[in-house]
This record gives sequence, structure tokens and C-alpha cells, in this order.
Amino acid sequence: MIGGLLLAGTGGAMAQDEGGGVDCVALYAELANRWPVALEQCEPQPVSYALEECTPPHDFSGGGATTHIVLAIDASGSMAGSAGSVSKMEAAKREARAFLGDVHEDVAVGLMVYGHKGSNKPEGRAESCAAAEMVHGFDAPRRALGESIEALRPVGYTPIAGALEAAGRQLAALPEPKEGEAEHRAVVYLISDGEETCEGDPVGAAQALAEAGVEATVNTIGFAVDAETEAQLAAIAEAGGGTYYPAEDANALQRQLNAIAEAEASGHRYGNCVNRNAGLIGVATHNEILRITACYQKNGPARGQNGVNKFFREAKKSNAPEAACEGEVQLMAMRDRRAAWKWLPERSDALNAKALEEIRAYRDGAKLGVE
Repeated sequence: MIGGLLLAGTGGAMAQDEGGGVDCVALYAELANRWPVALEQCEPQPVSYALEECTPPHDFSGGGATTHIVLAIDASGSMAGSAGSVSKMEAAKREARAFLGDVHEDVAVGLMVYGHKGSNKPEGRAESCAAAEMVHGFDAPRRALGESIEALRPVGYTPIAGALEAAGRQLAALPEPKEGEAEHRAVVYLISDGEETCEGDPVGAAQALAEAGVEATVNTIGFAVDAETEAQLAAIAEAGGGTYYPAEDANALQRQLNAIAEAEASGHRYGNCVNRNAGLIGVATHNEILRITACYQKNGPARGQNGVNKFFREAKKSNAPEAACEGEVQLMAMRDRRAAWKWLPERSDALNAKALEEIRAYRDGAKLGVE
């Protein structure tokens, strides 16, 4: 016992120097022996995880899942024509509403209508050709879009270029994604039964939209069109980096829109699966960091530091001679355990860096490109 203190690891013997005073170096050795740093058992183990098998989406061509859709519907006078037992307008409205119900809920859908004002007579041409309107923006509920589609009537000319230009303005106005969110990926689905009749340049408009700041694709759906119209709609889709979908009648339009909705839904299912897998990598790494942290707290320098601090508090309280060694012992402890204090952040940082690299490589392999 020394001043009422029992030195750890000494069996009660005093740590003395040759002059009979307290040997601070020996005291430090005895204290260090009482609370050793033993981190070998805490070294990180290989992080393991079992990833879910993700089914690639239909017609997958890389890039992230669609975030925004512009559904552009032709309301020109020719849509009054027959599509079997109903008019082309009625068939388009019915299938467009069904399409809205099938598109994945994570996709923001806006409704564009064109040629819905004026008339298809010469006196109504100017008003009709100026009629390309985003009836509902991307924040509107699907119900509201469905109600507006139901109210459509076949009216005027066919300003396809104007519709694409208006869609481009809407997409350009989208706010920048927040940190951690995927970049906007927009798709325009333009339904038409005719060619551009307002002297616009729909091919140029589609190309300009595809080259705008937001990643955008233009797909066209030709509903009961002739060969000349089909060629123009195919050229628009090609210029817009998209696909032309022919629909010779109402049943074909239904099949095409169903296939498009399923392709969009499969893209989101795939994206969600990939995100879950990326999360599994992160969780497995987090769990390993928790394990080494618990081991570090039990075997690292903090426990010994707390013990030394308590020892000197008691030494000073009882006026023990060992109290005079506090400064020297603390400096020796700081020197010897400097590396030990860095052990946990260094290994945690290394584990996190490895996880981020694995997640990045996994996403690159999945071709989603979402950070």
C-alpha cells in the first residue's frame, strides 16, 4: 500500500527510485500492465453479405429508372376517326387512363395536351397550333390527370413540335436533385394519329429536348397512322433518343401502353432491388464497425486512461507520493498510446472506404449510376 493506494500489478510493493522516492517510470509500467492495450483480437474481419438477385428491367438500356414522364396526347380533329367500335379519341383516353394507373408510383407524371383548342378549320388554325399545354405538372395527383384526360375532345390541328417544345420547358424547370437523390431521367410519351400540321419542326424539337440539361428521351406512339405519318413519328423518336411504337388499332394501343408501363415498373423494381443490395453492403460494414468499436472500448486505450485518471484522483485525494508522478505518467501514456488512439478511426475509415468502393462497383455493374 502506498498512501492508502494499492498499485496494480505490484502485489502491493512500492515503485521506488534509488533515493527512496517514487519511481515514475516504474509506476507507469505498473499502471500500463494493469490496463494493457490489446487490440489484436479487435482487427476487422472480412465483411460478408448475401445480395438479392435482381431481375433486369424490360428493354433495359442502362441509366437510372425513369423519374419523370410527360404523357402527351393528341387532341386534333382527326382523333375523331374510328378505331373499331369507338373513336380514336375515346380509345386513347381509355388506354391513357389505364396507363396512369399502371405506371410505378415513384414516377412523377405530367399531362401534356396539344391541338385541343380552336378547330380543324382554317379559321381555328392559329389558336389550335398555339395549343400545346401542360395541363398538369409533375406534382398533380393521378386522379386529376385522369379527369382531364376524360374531358378531352378531338378539336384542332396537330402542333407536335409545339408540344415537344412545351415539354422541354417543363423539364428544364425541374429543380436540381437534392444531395443523395438520383439525377432526373425524363421520358416523353407522345401519342398521335397524324403528322405535324402547324409548320413546326418536330424532329428538331425532339433533338433539342433530348440534348437539354435534363436527361430526356422522346418516345412516340403512332395510333392508326399511314406510312408517311409513321415515318415522321419514327424520325421524331430517333432524334429524341427513343423508340417508335406502332399501334394500328385500339387493341394494339392497349398492348403498347401496357408494355411501356410494365417496362417502366420493371425498371423501378430493378432499381429498388439494387438499392436494397447497396444497403446490405452498407449495413454489413456498419455492423462490423460496431463490433470493432465494442472490442476497442473494452481493450483499447480509453479503459486504461480512465483507470490512470482514477488512480491519480485517489492519489491526490489521499496525498499519496505517487500523485507527484501524474504529469510524467500522463505524458508517457500519451506517447505510448498515440497509435492506439488512432486505431479505431483508421480502421473505421478503411472499412467505410471499402464499402463505398464496393457499392460504387456494384452500381456500375448494375448500370444504374445512382450515387
